Amino acid sequence: MDMGKLALLLAFALAATACAGGASSSSNTPSGPIKIGLLTSLTGNYAPLGTNDKLAAQQMTDEVNAKGGINGRKIELDIVDDASDPNQTVVQLTRLIDDGVVAIQGPPQSTAELAIKPLVNEKRIPDVSVGAADQQVLPPTPYLWQTTPLSSQVATACLKFLQQQGKTRLAMLTDTKNAYAIAGHDTTQQKLGGYGLTLVDDESFETTQTNFGPQIARIQAAKPDLLLVWATGAPPVVITKQWAAASTGIPLMMTAAEASPLYLTPSGAAAENVYVQATLGVIGQSVPASNKYKKLIDGFAGPFQQANNIWPPQFAWDSMIAMSFLFDAIKRKGATSEGIRAGLDSISLDTPQGHYTYTSGKHYGMPDSSNLMSQVKGGQFVPVGITTAELASAGQK
Repeated sequence: MDMGKLALLLAFALAATACAGGASSSSNTPSGPIKIGLLTSLTGNYAPLGTNDKLAAQQMTDEVNAKGGINGRKIELDIVDDASDPNQTVVQLTRLIDDGVVAIQGPPQSTAELAIKPLVNEKRIPDVSVGAADQQVLPPTPYLWQTTPLSSQVATACLKFLQQQGKTRLAMLTDTKNAYAIAGHDTTQQKLGGYGLTLVDDESFETTQTNFGPQIARIQAAKPDLLLVWATGAPPVVITKQWAAASTGIPLMMTAAEASPLYLTPSGAAAENVYVQATLGVIGQSVPASNKYKKLIDGFAGPFQQANNIWPPQFAWDSMIAMSFLFDAIKRKGATSEGIRAGLDSISLDTPQGHYTYTSGKHYGMPDSSNLMSQVKGGQFVPVGITTAELASAGQK
């Protein structure tokens, strides 16, 4: 990403909307529809993420509108595509502001979310993000929240599992152009000593790379117990195939961004036995009825699966929760941007991913107990290790 170009676009966007004096609800009259923006990636590298965002957000919108809307008003979902380009994320956010949205669901990758973070705060547009870098919400800013696990939570779940499996030698392969990947890598590096692990090889790449032979050769020579990949979008599929072709005999682990059929299907047989960090909803088919969130899991997954012929992947769950929070905030505090902000700052809800709470000083909420581990078996994400025993209580505060 050209950071100079991004900075110029952001400055232009701030200037272009300055006359608005903040968020406006002029197009959202008390009797008209409530306009919410969905700023996502429907083309480019992150299309597998954004596609699931859209499917879930549309399902949630259709369901609430079928029941008469919120407080008698229908929801109008304004969908824009940033083409997986943070520069375009800024441009598309400006378009949504001009369209009169009162809030948005933000983009599915953290580099793009961080690009618009100054603008949503400047223009006072509530943004519920489905990106996962800690920097989005730590420290919190007034108009940005997050439904996904923090990258540090993902890292901790991976390290905890490796410790339980008796692993001591770790290699990492990280996309240096992805904010989520960088944050997850850095947290893993900082914490691994506390889990009895040593980093024996630390490899990197850029999102557009397609030949990972040099990195694979160096990793194999380092003889780690496992390779942990920090990346999203297309690269993990390519890495999985090339790793399998190299026949290293070294286990491979992906993070929650790959907990999707859009990773499994193109990876094919190469994904078999790959470890994938996953959240509660992703492995919801294995969650026992005794878990208090099981009914909520099935309540969303059933219609989603019927409509799309797949179990909801990670980014569908993230999007579903984002829309749930926006709807709850509107119901309790009204359909203005400031009302929605106040509503989001007082979220306390049971969700299919566990119980979330937000306050003005805490804008993330996924419970640590919802961050679990799966392994690909027969083309499915199956709970593995201690996760199997933890499923009954997963999602608790």
